[in-house]
Amino acid sequence: MATFLEGVGAIGVACTLVMLVPAVALVLVARKARLTVALFYVIGAALLTWARAAGHWDVELTGTAVPVATVLAAGVFVIAYLAKGPLSLSATGAGVVAGALAGWLWQPCVGPKLGEILNNTGTEAARTLGLMLVYMLGALLPALLLAILPHALPATKRFLDRLPVAAVGGAVGAAYAITLATGRYDDLVGELYRIATNA
Repeated sequence: MATFLEGVGAIGVACTLVMLVPAVALVLVARKARLTVALFYVIGAALLTWARAAGHWDVELTGTAVPVATVLAAGVFVIAYLAKGPLSLSATGAGVVAGALAGWLWQPCVGPKLGEILNNTGTEAARTLGLMLVYMLGALLPALLLAILPHALPATKRFLDRLPVAAVGGAVGAAYAITLATGRYDDLVGELYRIATNA
């Protein structure tokens, strides 16, 4: 529970927003598959963040990785928008790929529980992967709640299904891809990380 709560506490921290904002935007775009996209985003983010910490993924966002990340960032928003339903492969794939991209690019704001997870990935793989998933559930809680909202309060579905709402999510997705394409993503993350560690 402490790991989940630490993730929840990180929601307001600037460097967590670089992972959370694309998640919320993707949920807004995925009108027919919000919950699937959100859940698989959490799984993808947890897997790649854990893989980076464990040394299984050490690809930097340089060279040919930049256009690949840009295409992935733009593509997942299109695929999520076109997803035909919650059980579609496109919804699952968009969520996992978008989450993995976020996990690849994220610079964690280390709290004691997250620090313990990151430090022990090499020796306690299964345990730390499970804890990373719990942490991500907390850190990405707003996206999950937004995805659950139409199920919990059906009256909100009509509002969330409106095209202007999806357009807002799409605009954030486009800005995300442009930031990656222009090489400004690392600057943004670095500045948010600096703000988070000096606050």
